[in-house]
Amino acid sequence: MNELNVKTSKMPFILSVLLGLFFVPAALGLIISSVLNNFKVAPLGLGAMLLITFGFVIWLVLKGYSKSVKTFTSEGLTRNDGKQFMWTDLSRVVNQLRHNPAMNKKMLWRTEIHFKDGSTAWLIPSKVVNLQEVMNYVNNLPCEHSEVNV
Repeated sequence: MNELNVKTSKMPFILSVLLGLFFVPAALGLIISSVLNNFKVAPLGLGAMLLITFGFVIWLVLKGYSKSVKTFTSEGLTRNDGKQFMWTDLSRVVNQLRHNPAMNKKMLWRTEIHFKDGSTAWLIPSKVVNLQEVMNYVNNLPCEHSEVNV
């Protein structure tokens, strides 16, 4: 196989923009209201918390995206942040399982591909469009495969 592109969903970015369209104006409105009313603490604190929460959500989305696999090649893989890892440095694959109480069973939450230098590349199943093709590729990697409950 020459190259396998991991097709990811755009939904996290779309939802982040929609969240920002609500959080940022609301936060700025609260902060401006606080400033105009002699720095009342409650609206200032609430506005700051909205901005901090939105910043944290954006950080999580960007971290997940940058650590995710972009392409697999016969030589190695490339993450979305541009870092490349060679198969010669492959250490192990860890499937992280999480209990889903609604379905009362364990579900695959994330697959981490570990390398000898301690770096990892992620596959987040709920974000991968061509999941079956990607997981077939990952399950055939020549290394230790394990599962961890998170």
